[in-house]
Amino acid sequence: MIPSYLCSRAGIAGCGRLAALVLTLTGRGSDQQLTAACDLLAELGVDPGKDLAALDREGLAAQASAPVFQVAALLRSEGQLWASQSDESLRAQGRASAQAAAAFAQLLLPKLTGLSEALSRPGVRMLDVGTGVAAMAVAYAERYPMLTVVGIDVLPRVLKLAAETVAASSAADRVVLREQNVAVLNEANTYALGWLPAPFIPKTALHPGATRVARSLAPGGWLILAHGKLSGTPLEVALTRFKTAAYGGTPLTDAEARSLLLEAGLQDVMTVPTPPGAPGITIGRRA
Repeated sequence: MIPSYLCSRAGIAGCGRLAALVLTLTGRGSDQQLTAACDLLAELGVDPGKDLAALDREGLAAQASAPVFQVAALLRSEGQLWASQSDESLRAQGRASAQAAAAFAQLLLPKLTGLSEALSRPGVRMLDVGTGVAAMAVAYAERYPMLTVVGIDVLPRVLKLAAETVAASSAADRVVLREQNVAVLNEANTYALGWLPAPFIPKTALHPGATRVARSLAPGGWLILAHGKLSGTPLEVALTRFKTAAYGGTPLTDAEARSLLLEAGLQDVMTVPTPPGAPGITIGRRA
């Protein structure tokens, strides 16, 4: 028998809270909807005028709405067809991923020996694998004025949206988009930084791709491998594996992530702590 709580008000309430937050942050909706959304947030102890005033409202709204769009696509049997989602959904997920640039600067960059200096040099380059709508690529290029970001993806429709994102950016001349599978990447000694998101890359591409990206790094360059956190309670681990499988990606434990980078020939490999809700991060450096 299916436990009744799985189909109870709890699930509906969770979606309702997210919807209320997004409507309040964006101001999109009828007066009646916006008033009801504010009332719901107030009952949850959130004062929209005070607690949300200093935040990146559009960015936070994108983070809140992205998982809802993802689940909706999965229920429409589009779970492995990321590009079949609506433009709105893809842009929301991209905007959420763009927050990674700020988190990188604050939490990760100090751990990557020599990278801060490298990012300040003219001509420095970054590889963004699975760039999607290029929101993260643009965020990095805007944050680091010497940096050129090369974003690759295998989905032509997504790359069209990426071109729109790049065109609207102040760093448009430093973001390059290519339709390319990471498994056939053929560059060497090029990038100071590489980004490889395992949850969105199938195993058939991830394993050869990790080696290809490692070879593409300049000496001293760093590879950041993002992966789901397969730790915590059995329920949390099962949920992470399910979400990764639903989107055609590769689930990796911390140990598996480290092994992948070591096999790719990198050194100083370690898994670094990340905040709750953030992906697992394992890093490695080319000698």
